[in-house]
Amino acid sequence: MFNYIIKRFKKIVIRILALLFFLTFLLMVFLYLNYKLGDKYPNPNDLYSYVENNKTDSYLNEKNKDFLKEKDIWAIRLDKDGKVIESFNKPREVKNKLEITDVAGFTRYYLADYPVFTYIIGDGLILFAYPKNSLDKLPFNYYNYQNLVFNMWLVVIFIVLFLLFVYVFYRMDIRDILKNISPFQKAIDKLFEDDYEKLDENGELKDLALSINKANEKYNNLKKSQSKWIRGVSHDVRTPLAKISWELNKENKNELDTRNIQDQILKISNILEGLNLTMSLANIDKENFEAKSPLKVIRKVIVDKLNENPEREIVFENRLRDPDIKIKMDPTLFYRMVENILKNSLAYTDGKIELIISSPDNQLRIEVLDQGCGVDDDIIKRINEEDLTNITRHGLGIFISKQIAELHGGNFLVKNKDPGLEVSFIFDL
Repeated sequence: MFNYIIKRFKKIVIRILALLFFLTFLLMVFLYLNYKLGDKYPNPNDLYSYVENNKTDSYLNEKNKDFLKEKDIWAIRLDKDGKVIESFNKPREVKNKLEITDVAGFTRYYLADYPVFTYIIGDGLILFAYPKNSLDKLPFNYYNYQNLVFNMWLVVIFIVLFLLFVYVFYRMDIRDILKNISPFQKAIDKLFEDDYEKLDENGELKDLALSINKANEKYNNLKKSQSKWIRGVSHDVRTPLAKISWELNKENKNELDTRNIQDQILKISNILEGLNLTMSLANIDKENFEAKSPLKVIRKVIVDKLNENPEREIVFENRLRDPDIKIKMDPTLFYRMVENILKNSLAYTDGKIELIISSPDNQLRIEVLDQGCGVDDDIIKRINEEDLTNITRHGLGIFISKQIAELHGGNFLVKNKDPGLEVSFIFDL
């Protein structure tokens, strides 16, 4: 578990770093695209070189004017007194004579909101003006080299610090994870041990603590249930074995009651069959259940029991609103569920047996009522708690029926009536 969490955390860190480098890449792309956008207009130095190389008796001759027009740039030439002596497409708002303060302003900033670039020619100046909002002029034309180196070092230091912080946070989180999960590791190692210590069900991992504690509780309940099962089955098997042993120990073999021996062997066989069935119910896949009619299964059970016990009275009452009602089931198990109850009633009572099937409140309800003496409330309690200790009557068969009902998503109820016993199976439709 620890290795998995550490691997997951490493992936998170790697993704953070990958995101950082991706953002850096996007920044570089952004700067490059901005540079390419700024490259839409010619470099002022290239512009000046072209005009300088193609001048004649004047700087702004026809060839240079055509070039400037193509680039959407206007230009003026000033003498030493600031007077315009040559011009091309000069805007009206630009004066024909510029003062020294104007010169100081446009060499550093703008001229009438036009970004202009100034070059000295002889004793005068030539200005190239780009369109408004095309280029930005920085308020300086120098950059300190030491300042550049200092800033580069700052960038390196910031990156190193960032990586250091990521590593520190990584180590802190790993330590906290190990600290928080270490009790869970110990608990899992001792999940099935007698010295298991219950986990604290508070904190960030309370859901996991609840699950582990619940698993340990289920295991302990299973151990108790298995122990009770073993005691109950051993008790049920011991009695018929004792009777068989008593018969076999008779000195006169002619007095052996073979019928009694066969009955006791049949009891043991039925006990083992029931035990095997209850163990196999836990492995049945409910996904294979199909929608079948419970009415058909119940009628078959009743017919079979009447054929086996023609002298008995089994009254069947059908109160279903919809005779074609179906539920998802395994017909064989469903048959066994109802049969076990009927067999108990036939074996331990003498009166009339009623079987009622109904569908109140969108439920399927199957009730079996006999007219016997019922069972002790203590036995009913132990059946509900799945405790088969010392249950010699109504025990295993009822418990198997309960398991089958729960396997089909139903509820099982057993209670004493006056007179008799009432067993109910309730399924949501």
